[in-house]
Amino acid sequence: MTDTIPQPPDELSPGLPPGPPPERSTPLDAPASRYLSAEGKRLAAGVRALQNRIRELAPEAERRGRLSPEIVEAFTELGLYRACAPIEYGGSALGARDIAEIARALGRGDAAANWTFFVGTSLRMVSTFPKPLVDELYSRQQGHVGPLAAGGSTFAAVTGKAVRVEGGWNVEGKWTYVSGNHDAAWLFGGAAWTDGNRSGHALFMMDPADIEPVDDWHVAGMMASDSNSITTTKPMFVPDHRFIDMSELPMHLDSAAERFTGLAYQAKTRASMMTATVLNMAALVGMAEGALEVFQELAQKRKPFSPPYDTIAEMASSQVAAGKAKALLGVAGATVLQYADEIDHLAVRGEDYTGDEEAQGCTDLAFAGQLAKDAIDLLLRILGSSGMALSNPLQRYSRDSGVILSHGAMRLESLAEISGRRLLGQPPFKMFAGGLQDKGAQK
Repeated sequence: MTDTIPQPPDELSPGLPPGPPPERSTPLDAPASRYLSAEGKRLAAGVRALQNRIRELAPEAERRGRLSPEIVEAFTELGLYRACAPIEYGGSALGARDIAEIARALGRGDAAANWTFFVGTSLRMVSTFPKPLVDELYSRQQGHVGPLAAGGSTFAAVTGKAVRVEGGWNVEGKWTYVSGNHDAAWLFGGAAWTDGNRSGHALFMMDPADIEPVDDWHVAGMMASDSNSITTTKPMFVPDHRFIDMSELPMHLDSAAERFTGLAYQAKTRASMMTATVLNMAALVGMAEGALEVFQELAQKRKPFSPPYDTIAEMASSQVAAGKAKALLGVAGATVLQYADEIDHLAVRGEDYTGDEEAQGCTDLAFAGQLAKDAIDLLLRILGSSGMALSNPLQRYSRDSGVILSHGAMRLESLAEISGRRLLGQPPFKMFAGGLQDKGAQK
């Protein structure tokens, strides 16, 4: 018996015009989807429904330096900012895989829209702090539009200063990169504290009414992330219950499972902190998907400067670029989702990453993000100078991805050095979450 291989038809099937292959009418289930929840799927679907509007408003958001109020209100109504809040405080406590899928959908629309979601997921950390602080934090939740908390200079080399006084602390300083600060109900900032002959590093919860924003977020990308600095104009009193010693941060994070239900709070310290990297690299994959979507549409309409084809889509170089871009984002996406599922799996088992695993995992994720950026830049080069128009989302995907990957905790070369030291038997640095300074270890 001879096997017969079906031959393709000589002509295209009726009803299938030339162009990009159609999307599957019934999408395949996401692989390893056992950690996806109904609420996570609802939020991701809600974001996908907003994608076109997010993309339309992105140029205006860049000019304002913050997201459109329309989008912030839509995200609040959707429940996006409560995605990582404890169930006990009205949140969804979503795990890493849910967070990755939501971030991917957000990135496909606009990176700054994802960054405000990233700001909102800080509740996963601050909700593990002592109950008096957490109760006050959530006391402003009802009716608030925007993320509940934002923060800056938590793990940075330069932070604010705090001196012990009766009943609390006198805090002053300047905190940089405080994303989402205009829309947040509370602000968190790191500070070096002194109490007599004792000293250390702390995190303080501060009232935005006591803080002045600084108009200094003038950058090449992520302009709509509202990441300007904030400063005090005079020493600010912060009561004791809003003080968190950074040396106790791992203790707070690891005790979360005893206080709260929900997958977000089952993750141990290293895995919980790695969720932030998963979120941002998932957004980069979504940005590459959005860039490919824009490229596919424009390639059918625009005529190349050279060579003499009727459309960019007819160019062999365009076809190669599209195929390579799809492969790049596919590999990047698989890496990100692998780690998202691992984080949730470890949470269910009550286990955590080792220091070696965390260091390599952060490097792997940053490499995946770089692959996604490579895909975006490849498509931008092929499209040509028209892709550089400020009205074209392609150039914004490229600029924003570059700024994200320049973040101190997401720089590939720095992370590779941290993991490479371990691989070559050198003593590891005292770093936290792959590439952040371990403030708790510094005295």
